[in-house]
Amino acid sequence: MNTMNKQILILFIFVPTMLFAQKTKKVTNEVTNEIFYVLKSDKKVRHGEYKMFDFKGKLLVNGYYKYGAKDSIWEYYNSKERLISKYDYTNDELIFYDPNIWKDKKYKLIVNENKLDTTLSRPPIFLGGDGLIASKIQYPISAMQIGKSGRVVVSFTVDKFSKVSNYHVNTPLGYGLDEEVIRVLKSLSDFWLPGLLDGQPVDVEIEYSFNFKFAGVFRAY
Repeated sequence: MNTMNKQILILFIFVPTMLFAQKTKKVTNEVTNEIFYVLKSDKKVRHGEYKMFDFKGKLLVNGYYKYGAKDSIWEYYNSKERLISKYDYTNDELIFYDPNIWKDKKYKLIVNENKLDTTLSRPPIFLGGDGLIASKIQYPISAMQIGKSGRVVVSFTVDKFSKVSNYHVNTPLGYGLDEEVIRVLKSLSDFWLPGLLDGQPVDVEIEYSFNFKFAGVFRAY
């Protein structure tokens, strides 16, 4: 077999392999209310359109995966299906954000382990809305059994690199409610963008309140 024939044979072997690797399979997860696609050649790798809904079927997140990584423009909606933010993962750029979302949250600038009240040029941004958080909350059975309800107040740090840490329950309720809030926040840790001061990313502490209502109704504000 001459050199040209060998090259042609290699090409015919290589091309079908690439095409097979790009074939996808649709996955519908009724537990997490997600619809996405995975590679047939590796079902752990998401590739293609992605959507997340709340328990009422309202769209919360619309985006796209490329070989396991978020790609292109992702859109995030609140529980009223109002667009609250858009992020371009290809260019690593926030292209839209509703400034009214989370405007009432408390923020503290962290400087050398000191926490200072200050005005930020942009607070830390959670790309999803309260609806996204609510969709993840599972009312603990132990709390439901006694009709436990009330507000859980937590604080945590979003640093200049978007890393979330230092979770702390300031106002606990017990019966698994505090742990559930922390669990959900940790599961959404990659949805954050850092706060800015004079255009530069900074470390910021956030205080956030979760209001649990008996019968499984959850509200965050």
